[in-house]
Amino acid sequence: MNRQGFQKFVAFAALFSFVPACKQEPSGGPPNGNDTGLVAAAVPVAIVDRLKRTVQSSPSAERIVSLSPATTELLFALGLGDQVVGATKHCNHPARAVDIPRVGGGLLESISVETIVSLKPDLVLCKWDTHQPLLDNLERLNIRVCAVGAQNLDELYEETHWVGQLANRSAEATDLISKMRSRHSELLSLVDDVRTEPPLSVFYEVWDDPLMTAAPNSFIGELLSMAALENIVSDTSVRYPRISAETVIDGDPDLILAPTTHFENVEIESFRSRPGWSAISAVANERIHLISGDEVSRCGPRLLEALAEIILVAYPESAGRIGSESSERQVAP
Repeated sequence: MNRQGFQKFVAFAALFSFVPACKQEPSGGPPNGNDTGLVAAAVPVAIVDRLKRTVQSSPSAERIVSLSPATTELLFALGLGDQVVGATKHCNHPARAVDIPRVGGGLLESISVETIVSLKPDLVLCKWDTHQPLLDNLERLNIRVCAVGAQNLDELYEETHWVGQLANRSAEATDLISKMRSRHSELLSLVDDVRTEPPLSVFYEVWDDPLMTAAPNSFIGELLSMAALENIVSDTSVRYPRISAETVIDGDPDLILAPTTHFENVEIESFRSRPGWSAISAVANERIHLISGDEVSRCGPRLLEALAEIILVAYPESAGRIGSESSERQVAP
């Protein structure tokens, strides 16, 4: 295994949440599958976060530090951009997010507690899986912390509801969830019209060295399933397992998908030059496609646009019906 490549993957994994999520009990968020109960909170409420900690919604957060790109995007989507006083190195969307003071990178050891404290936040949104020691330190300093890190669409809706409650944006959260559900329904309806039988098989490359993929129980795997694609790797409980090149060759996928970057830009030609890969149907038929890395690798508000991109490359005939900006975006051939 290439040591340098693995170290880069570890950083990438921490940044984009390629780890299992905790199973959780209902915590005051919206019920799965509908918007019932999504009304502006008239009284303070308690949220039970990803670490099953109780977080009070009062007082309303006015100065927020976000420790992941997906969370930063969610805050802006809820109209809270002006209240985000600190973010991490890779928080780059929307463009305004680039100007937010940096508190470090995505990894725990790169984040400065001193910088966070100097920003005088009344809420810090941490990753439940990678930032727990930091969370404990901030709590000892009497700084309110909420552990987040959605691993599927339902959890994203739930966290949208949480942030709305914590920052007095419940109405905006309800509206955003409604729009996302509507977009989701539109895309699933489109897939029903264009899907093939048997389904197209797919290999999604999360990382190249070591070779890793997205299993069906990951949020990327969820997107592939929504697009009616058959994942060649399905017999694992690991969300982002390490696999061999032989697994891909033997799986002979009709499509190969990958994010546009593994910290460095991904080159389609690199797939064609791998030993034995020229015999794979996706390679022989030139069906290797790159999906926007920021969209597909963050379980945030733009996740459904990643689904739209996947649908577009899997079913080119959908181009006139995909809607939004995806049909006009340059998707690598």
